[in-house]
Parts: sequence; C-alpha cells; structure tokens
Amino acid sequence: MFKGIFFAELPPDEWLNRAESSVEHGAVWFAAEKGGLLNSLWVSLAVIAGGAVLIAVGRILAKRMRENGSFRWEVFNAAFTPFVWAVVFGGICFAFSPLRRAVPPKMFVWFLRLFYSAVTLSLVWGICRMISVFNRRLCAYAERQDNRLDKLTVGMFGNVMKTAVLVCAFFFIGQNIFELNITALLAGAGVVGLALALAAKDTVSNFFGTLVIIADSPFRIGDRIECQNITGIVQNVGMRSSRILLDDESICTVPNSILTNSVLRRINPRFVMKRSFDLSLTYSTAPEALERAKTILHEILDDLNGKDAPGNRPHIFFASFGESSLNIRVIVWLKCTSLLEAEQQLDVINSRILHRFNAEKLEFAYPTRTLFLEKNFSENSGRS
Repeated sequence: MFKGIFFAELPPDEWLNRAESSVEHGAVWFAAEKGGLLNSLWVSLAVIAGGAVLIAVGRILAKRMRENGSFRWEVFNAAFTPFVWAVVFGGICFAFSPLRRAVPPKMFVWFLRLFYSAVTLSLVWGICRMISVFNRRLCAYAERQDNRLDKLTVGMFGNVMKTAVLVCAFFFIGQNIFELNITALLAGAGVVGLALALAAKDTVSNFFGTLVIIADSPFRIGDRIECQNITGIVQNVGMRSSRILLDDESICTVPNSILTNSVLRRINPRFVMKRSFDLSLTYSTAPEALERAKTILHEILDDLNGKDAPGNRPHIFFASFGESSLNIRVIVWLKCTSLLEAEQQLDVINSRILHRFNAEKLEFAYPTRTLFLEKNFSENSGRS
C-alpha cells in the first residue's frame, strides 16, 4: 500500500514518478481510513485528557495527605503518576488497534512495540520512585543515634536497587519486545567493559574502595576521622571519592582507594565531638568547695543539648596538684555536626562555668609564687 519515497539512486524523472505514486497511494489510503483514523485520534485525546485530570486529582489528594505527615501519601504520590501514564499509553495503543488491518503488519508491530516499551518504562519509573521513597525513610532512620543502620549503606542499597531495575527493564524491552540478541550484546559489552576497566583502572580501584568501605564499615557518615594528615568529619561517600569537612570549614575530596589502603583513625562517632580542658582553682579552695565545683560542672554538662549516650557521659576528675593550682580535668562529648557548632557550644559552656563559679565564690588560679624567708637570713640582712 505504501511505497518508499527515498530513491536517491534513481534518475530524477523516475524518482519523481515514484514519489507521485506514493503520494497518490497515501491520499487514497487516508481517504479510505479517514474515519477510523479520526476516531482513534479522538479516543487518544480523550485518554490523554482523562490521564491529565487523574494526575491533577492525585496531586490534590497527595497534598492533603502530606499535611497529615503520613507515609502513605509518599507511596501514593510516587506510584500514582507513573501508573496513570502507563494506563494512558495502553489506552492510546487500544485506540489505534482498529487500524491494524489498514496498515502493513510490520508497521503495526513496531507501533505496538513502541507503546509496550512506553508502558514498561512508565512502570519502571514508578518502581524507581517508590524505591526513592523507602530509601529516604531509611536514610532518615539511619541519621538517628539510637540505631546501627548506616546512611551510607542505605544510600548505596537504593542506588543498587534502581540500577538493577533499570538493567532488568533494558533486557526485558530488548529481548521480549524488540527481539534483540541479548547474548551477543552482553558479549560485546564484556569486551568493551574490559577495555574500559584497563583504561580507567584508578576509577575502578576507587569504586572497589567504595565497596570495601560499605562492607567493612571503618566509619560512618558524620564520623570524625584522620587519614594521611587529613582530619575532619565525613560528609559524603560517593562512588569514586569521599568529601570530608575539615576544621577550617573547607571541603577535602579524598579518593576512596586512599581511605581503604591507608591507616585510618576514627576519632569520634557521628554527631559527637570530644573536647577536654582543665580548670584550675587556688590552693585556698576547701575540699568541700572543690566537690561543689565538680557538682556544678556536672549540672552544666550532663545531658547538654539532649540525652547523653551511655558511653559519652561527661567525665570530671580532680586531676592533679599543680605548681600553683588544684586542677580539675573535664572530658565532654559535644553533640554537633561541625567545628563551628562545637565552638559555639564551648562558648556557652565556658560562659555558664564563669557565672556559676563566680556566684559560688570559687576562685580561678593563675601562676603565682610565694617566697618564704627564714628568720636567720632576715636578721643577717638587718645587721649588714
């Protein structure tokens, strides 16, 4: 019924003749199938309009459910729009199905394949969005301090799940819809992958470093670590490198292969920063006043900015007799995520200590020296 119109190898006259013949055949076909084609177009437009209305209604419902803070609205919002698009593509395919006898079989088969692929991709889109919803929930749970779930592992699990879904969808569309030879494609991909691995061995090494970090868990997001003279808080672990927040608030990017092949020291767990300092009181301080000073310090530091973890309670000791002071050692774990936040908490702590100690008349010591002169030395000095 349809004839090709690309005849570059033919003479101009023959090309024009065949082009005119194809146009005439096309006009005859359109005149014969105009009614069915218009009906299919109207039905398709109705299906698209209905899908748009459903998506709008779904967004209104999701907005109302979001105000209640429910987990169901997230799942509903993630799955509803892709599901409606899958129904729309299916409806368009059904609308044009009466034309299957009016077009060449091969053309109609390709038409079906395209719409089946669109429906499959819509469903895959919905699955990936639902994976993102569950991944966000798990990441929020991992950020809490009362669990052992690592945000890094959760994020990597979500990425692996999405990648697996996309790869399965690619193979399904290629093998079952377009009838491609996936075996030959995989063999070619293996050769190309080997060449890329050899050309980008450092990138591959960093990627396997990421896998080692996930499996071995030498640190977690938010931990304070030290590696090769780099000290800071782990902000993010990517597929190739990790970002570390340094003490001067700058970001340092470190390849993951260095973190796995070097000596790494975990200084503090996530959201916690250890600080220690000494307070010096004068030797005239009575034992009761010294015990009162320790009690005041516990009142200031215990459960500061939230409940203290069992292993992170403040430690306060009468540490030593100094040359000119009685020294109290204070070890505290600050609940913070950056050096700036830690310094702000120390500012508050020091201000409270100063006010409370002054109110209790506890005197801070400073370097002093007392000279004791013997009586004989004084008498000899007077005679001379």
